[in-house]
Amino acid sequence: MTETEITQIGKNAINDENILVLFGESVTPDLLDVSIVQKPINDEPIILEKGGQLIFGDQAYQVIGVGPLANQNLNEIGHATVFFQKEAGVIPNAIYVVPEKLPDLEVGMKITFQ
Repeated sequence: MTETEITQIGKNAINDENILVLFGESVTPDLLDVSIVQKPINDEPIILEKGGQLIFGDQAYQVIGVGPLANQNLNEIGHATVFFQKEAGVIPNAIYVVPEKLPDLEVGMKITFQ
C-alpha cells in the first residue's frame, strides 16, 4: 500500500468528463490547471493492478484496468490519468476504476494505492 497527499487541485481539474489527471509536484505550469497534484507520503513504490483499489480519502474505487506505463509514471513523476468508467481501455498511462463517479476531493486528502 502506498499513499500520497493532494497538495493542489487545478481550477479545471474537476469537470464532467469523469477523468482525473494526477501529477507529482514537478507538474508543468501549463498542466497545473487540469491536474490533481500529489506528493508521496512514504517511500514505497506504487504497484497498482487490476483488482486493486484506488482510495481518495475514504472513497474507494475498484481498479478494473491499469495501462502498461501507469505504475512507472506514477513512481517517476506522479502522473497517471484516472478514468471513472465501466470498461478498461487501452491508454498506456491510464488507470480505469469503478464506480463511474468522481470522488469529492480536497487539498490535504490522502490517495491510497493498493
